[in-house]
Amino acid sequence: MSDSPVSSVFLRVLKKHGIRYVFGIPTIQIGMMQDGFGRDPFFKFFTTRHEESVAHMAHGIAKTTHEMAACFGTVGPGVTNMVPGVAAATRDHLPMLAITSNNHLRLIEPGKDYLQTIDQLSLFAPIAKWGAGLRQAERTVEVVERAIYKSRFGSPGPVQVDVPFDLHTAGCNVDPYATPLLPVPRPIPSARELETVVEAMLKASRPLLVAGGGIPRSGATEQFRELVKRTGCAAATTINGYGVLSKDCPTEVGSRGFFGGYGLVKACREADLIISVGCRYSLWMPVNKPHYPPVVGQKIIQIDIDSDQLGVIAPAELGLVGDARETIKALLDVIGKKQFDTDRTWLAELIKERNRYYEDIARIADDVYLPGTKTLNEAAIARAVVSQLPEDAIVTIDGGQSMEWSLTWFRPVDPHHFMYNPGMGHLGSGLPAAIAAKIANPGATVVCMTGDGAFGMTIQELETARRYGVPIIVIVYNDSAWGMYERPNRAIFHNEKFGTRMSVSDYAPIARGFGCEGVRVGSIEELSTAVRAARERNTVTVIDVATGYTPHPMDEIWRPVNTEGARLRQVEITT
Repeated sequence: MSDSPVSSVFLRVLKKHGIRYVFGIPTIQIGMMQDGFGRDPFFKFFTTRHEESVAHMAHGIAKTTHEMAACFGTVGPGVTNMVPGVAAATRDHLPMLAITSNNHLRLIEPGKDYLQTIDQLSLFAPIAKWGAGLRQAERTVEVVERAIYKSRFGSPGPVQVDVPFDLHTAGCNVDPYATPLLPVPRPIPSARELETVVEAMLKASRPLLVAGGGIPRSGATEQFRELVKRTGCAAATTINGYGVLSKDCPTEVGSRGFFGGYGLVKACREADLIISVGCRYSLWMPVNKPHYPPVVGQKIIQIDIDSDQLGVIAPAELGLVGDARETIKALLDVIGKKQFDTDRTWLAELIKERNRYYEDIARIADDVYLPGTKTLNEAAIARAVVSQLPEDAIVTIDGGQSMEWSLTWFRPVDPHHFMYNPGMGHLGSGLPAAIAAKIANPGATVVCMTGDGAFGMTIQELETARRYGVPIIVIVYNDSAWGMYERPNRAIFHNEKFGTRMSVSDYAPIARGFGCEGVRVGSIEELSTAVRAARERNTVTVIDVATGYTPHPMDEIWRPVNTEGARLRQVEITT
């Protein structure tokens, strides 16, 4: 074949692998690639208002679909701005291709102090699963394909390909389609290992099945649901596994880690066997954490695609390397028609604790207002919003205080209808993720639930949504504060200058300034009406709701895990 520009070959590799969603901000350093993204109808190309958002949007595509997306930024500041979004996807183990444009080959490695120069490969090394600099035109196909395979294979994660200015215009005569597509490997444990798992289940009287984020990443939701149904075991999920269990699962004791409530915590403490699939046992799971030490006599079997995760946090007695979907399918074959003798009294106690948690959160929502005020509490807001959404709505939840109550009330129909990044908890990720979710799922009702602090970090993306005609709904819990830190300040520091308070802002006219619809509400009736109206509009709607810090029943259960060993107190002021 005759030489084609590296840019054209690069794009053909992306097409070969089905990577069609691309997010970026204009950069001349890979201008020919950008031109291709805009001209080729295969690609769905969107520009944003900040480079952090390009990565959050690629993250949103991976979370709400089974697709991998690409993002890019200009050399130096554009690339550094991408870091937060790439880091969030890394901690959520989701695939992403980050294309970092660079200066001319002669000016890098070793670098010269040229335009916006920074060592971009070293910058991304701690936050990307893999990275490489494209330094020879003839290796374009090899490097880009290796990056894609690295991103998708094993435990997924973002990868970086660094592209110099002059190289992207150079000629390349390698045909991307000369080599076949390599399917994603899906390893399973040995037959004997699977038999060992079933033997342990048969011996257990209080088994607990835990679904982590590896279940939706593998496409194993239906298989896990069948495993729960077939065995009748108590079941729970992590935050990244939220939605794996159906809403009517009779043995669910709690989902979304600590925010699953009292039943989940009790199950993790009392189970004689825990079998987890695709779960890292992060901060959000009460297993081997401060205040939740290993349980004597409890056996943990951990199944994960990544051997490096086995036994790192949870004191696993048996660690098995396997793809979630194929491993559960093989496990179901071994189980066959075997009957399991789960302690039904114990399971009933767990369900009772789960229901007691739901009663407690409902009681707080029923109070409607913060004590002694006419300001809506966060629980009432979250419940009212969720009550107006269709069953198949997609909700993205931002980091910060609003996360607690949004996560508590929303129940997704499956894990691809929900997004929160618990690994990093980024403030400002919710809005760009919601835009991406709506782009990929145009027929769905998509809602971003965010606080005023988080919303302010990427509020400029309202213009992006309006420009591309992406009609999402944004709920702003407006407490004029960095809400999550109001509690420690009130309880410990009593410092008016602690820095948690912000000036009162009205986000409704700000939204209108971006050409969106903006509504400010002060009652549950107004909020419910506003959400229903927003669903009927074909435009972006921002609903601003005044609120304040609302204690959550799980605060005293999960927060001590995070602060263990730190003796927070007022600092001594000396001269």
